[in-house]
Amino acid sequence: MNNWLIFAIALAATAAVLLATIATGAYGKEPAHKPYWEDPNRRSTILTEASSVGILAQRGPQGVVVVGYRDQLNATHRTELLAVLKELLKAAEGYTVYLAPWATDNATRSYLAMLYNGQLTLSDYLQGKVENETATSPKIDQAWRLANMTANAYGSYQPLGARRIVQIPPIYVVIFRNDTAYVVYEPFTPGRDKSFTDWFQWVKTALENLRSGQGKVTP
Repeated sequence: MNNWLIFAIALAATAAVLLATIATGAYGKEPAHKPYWEDPNRRSTILTEASSVGILAQRGPQGVVVVGYRDQLNATHRTELLAVLKELLKAAEGYTVYLAPWATDNATRSYLAMLYNGQLTLSDYLQGKVENETATSPKIDQAWRLANMTANAYGSYQPLGARRIVQIPPIYVVIFRNDTAYVVYEPFTPGRDKSFTDWFQWVKTALENLRSGQGKVTP
């Protein structure tokens, strides 16, 4: 049989299958899996929780930035952590920013409770002032749950043939800008980030990209 005739028959068969597939609706008008940021309920839930749990650091009209992290008074990197937080607040000028720290040791939990309760000002906290008083606050555990909620919403992944994986980083930021549905979740990533300073460079870049229009059409 002529090669051209074979090609024509194969082409006609392919076209018939394609037309039948379209006619039966196998190809929908929308993708089966929407991007993770296109979920207004998820966005609303995290924003509500952050505003309820977090410490209001500053206000702004451009959107909301949530910064969650594990604090530890005797950690060698704590000075760097506080310095990065102060730089982050400057970089996020124009946004409403909530800080949501948590802790696992009793001394730091008591210290953070003073911050959540208003017994310690945010300014003194960021300067590293330490107060030795006993205090408790449910918001410490709520901040941990917020970290879990955010990681599940924006940071989970599922390797091929394996279970879904959710990792809670020692620090993360999630950025909700008012003029786009696009959400930026930037967790501390071992292997990529060797320090909080390394991590902050990614956050700074994300803020700059959003200000330049990223996410308004297609991320």
